[in-house]
Amino acid sequence: MKRIALIAVLASLALPVQALAWGGAGHTMINAVGAATLPAELPPFLHGPDAIGEIATLGPEMDRLKGSGSSWDADNDNGHFLNIGDDNKVAGLFALDALPASFAEYDAALRKAGQDPFKAGYVPYTILDGFEQIRKDFAYYRADAYMAEHGTAADRPFFERDMGLRQALTIRDIGVWGHFVADASQPLHISVHYNGWGDFPNPSNYTTRHIHSFFESTYVRDHAKAAAVTALVKPYVAVDPPALISNADMLKRIGAYLAASNARVIPLYQLYQNGDFDRGSPRATDFTDQCLAAGATQLRDWIALAWEDSLNETVSYPEIPVKDIVSGKTPITPRTLTAE
Repeated sequence: MKRIALIAVLASLALPVQALAWGGAGHTMINAVGAATLPAELPPFLHGPDAIGEIATLGPEMDRLKGSGSSWDADNDNGHFLNIGDDNKVAGLFALDALPASFAEYDAALRKAGQDPFKAGYVPYTILDGFEQIRKDFAYYRADAYMAEHGTAADRPFFERDMGLRQALTIRDIGVWGHFVADASQPLHISVHYNGWGDFPNPSNYTTRHIHSFFESTYVRDHAKAAAVTALVKPYVAVDPPALISNADMLKRIGAYLAASNARVIPLYQLYQNGDFDRGSPRATDFTDQCLAAGATQLRDWIALAWEDSLNETVSYPEIPVKDIVSGKTPITPRTLTAE
């Protein structure tokens, strides 16, 4: 039924189901497939064509907002990529399994080494920030949902209204965050060789042509098939975090995801060199589908992980553990939840 919902969503968005680009349409597809394959254990408001459609529509949002102004662009545009060198490090400093614990630490270390963190890119931290935000969204939803059922008669209407708002915010946050998760599955977003091999040692004579847009837009539009990509999405494996997932642990997960994308850079250039992309060969199309499916799979997995880990979160200030609220140990009031 969820696959049917996915097809219905793509059709309603006036996107070709069989040919979707990694520009706006590709981001829409990755978000749609990720949302459509969420496990049934997640809250009901995330299931069904309306929720999938909203998450899908928001996939391209962070590209659509480019050009908002010099301040917005300078702060945000470089959060879509990470320039990994041939030594498998960022600016020769950080391996993907040893990223600094926050963007502030990453920024300070690069600047100390005379590097510009914005030129290097910082997609690990846009992904990390989004995960933490969605986990907190889910925490408030859990508190609202419990109190809407178990609160006093006077308080229940507030919690019901707040739960509806939290549902809308969570869908919006997932949709926007999905853009960055999807960007990180595009190999050319995770390499210094992002648009042709560039001015680097090139013993294999890989192309120096600007192939970025050709790969993620033209080729995907002409050859990628939604059904093939969806079929490649791996089964979900549930995780039950015993404690709140730390920044360091989440960055390990993000680093492994980025490393897998970076490992596809050489195969991409080899396929291009062999003429596979020009011919639209099955090998090139399967490679492209695998990249798109990696983005959808990871988005689905991390949404589910944020839900599972939200039970370890807190809400309000002073902080109240979600487990204490949903177990009935610490009943809360509207005033408590809004931290007044």
